[in-house]
Amino acid sequence: MSSYKVKSDTSAQLMYITDTGEYKIIVDAGDVTYAFDVPAGSTLYQLTDYQMSMTEVTDEATDRKKLGIYETDNKTFLSGFLNDDTLVSVGVDVGQLTPSIANDAKDILSGFFTAQDTIKELYGAKNQLWEDDEFLGQIAILTQQLDGDMDAAVSYFQGTEAYGKILKRLEVSEADLAAEEFLKTDYEGFQNIKAGNLLYVKELVVASGGEIPAQAQDYLADMLTKGLMTEREIKQNISGATDEYSPFKDMMDEGLLNVLSGKDVTLTSKGIEDVQALLNKYLPSHLHGTIDAAAEAGNIRNDPNYQDTLIDKLKKQRFAMYGMYDENISWDMIVASKKQSAKNILGVELKEDDPLLDSIIRMNDTSKEQSLLREEGLTRGYQKVTNDLQNAMMSTFGGGVVSSQSYVEGQ
Repeated sequence: MSSYKVKSDTSAQLMYITDTGEYKIIVDAGDVTYAFDVPAGSTLYQLTDYQMSMTEVTDEATDRKKLGIYETDNKTFLSGFLNDDTLVSVGVDVGQLTPSIANDAKDILSGFFTAQDTIKELYGAKNQLWEDDEFLGQIAILTQQLDGDMDAAVSYFQGTEAYGKILKRLEVSEADLAAEEFLKTDYEGFQNIKAGNLLYVKELVVASGGEIPAQAQDYLADMLTKGLMTEREIKQNISGATDEYSPFKDMMDEGLLNVLSGKDVTLTSKGIEDVQALLNKYLPSHLHGTIDAAAEAGNIRNDPNYQDTLIDKLKKQRFAMYGMYDENISWDMIVASKKQSAKNILGVELKEDDPLLDSIIRMNDTSKEQSLLREEGLTRGYQKVTNDLQNAMMSTFGGGVVSSQSYVEGQ
């Protein structure tokens, strides 16, 4: 099979529509294939470097088959697909662009790809619109028509129905576009505002108690400056990134998630000390293990009113085991009172995990508590209890004897 080359320095081929009798110049641009119109009546020999044989009797149809030029019918062409690629038809006759190059595909296609590169460079190409092959293709053609004025081409295309359809397909908002326009028209002003927003983001990260990479902070500052995120959304995304218990953890911006992917993030532990203080105040130490302090701290971080809920929860849990005390009396006050009573009798301070302390707390009866403390004090050999017993004996009987049982009972 012979080969041919479309007059282009970019890879291009011809397509022939059998039932309309017209050629298209097709360019494979990845997942999209562009089909450019050609001047009416263009021939295979005008569009390629292939020359008709002077020694063979042949015709254009025979030469198309000989060269392996792709043929299809108009219905298939209008379906919008070519093999597995999306087919985008550029509905402008290349002969109308610049008459002097009507039959020279090289200049047409070269200008097309140059325009795509220029758009990406000029506009900063951040959102999907500036990377979309269909959009770029339309702008490239309009730029050619408008003598290279790309801004005019963009302005013109923004007023077309095709532009609206592209925005809808890409889910690109007007806010996205306004942000890009700000960046393009006032780069220095944009950077100045972004610098201030970056400081704001850093302060929020510090206040969160966690840490995210510098790239992520820069991304959030960029989004805030462009108006693509509000301050509230910035706070929510920082919360989601740094707080394991944040309600926004599964609602984070996709772009931020991409920036954070594979990078180290320090999660916050802010508030755990405060929760521990509440446990000490309202709940016996042997019940602390029933409370997830980290989760409760997370609940308070994300809802300041939750602290009252936690306190009420702790009070009820303590009351269920120590119902002899009013629910609103804090545990630390109960413990402090009983520890002091014990120290007055024993001469030593009982530790909170001492069974004797738990016993007198549950008694909540001063007379019975004192009797138990004296008895246990003698058993443990506490010096103060022994001395108090001897003093009581001397005071009551002089040189006589008083039984230890009478002393224990406070007789």
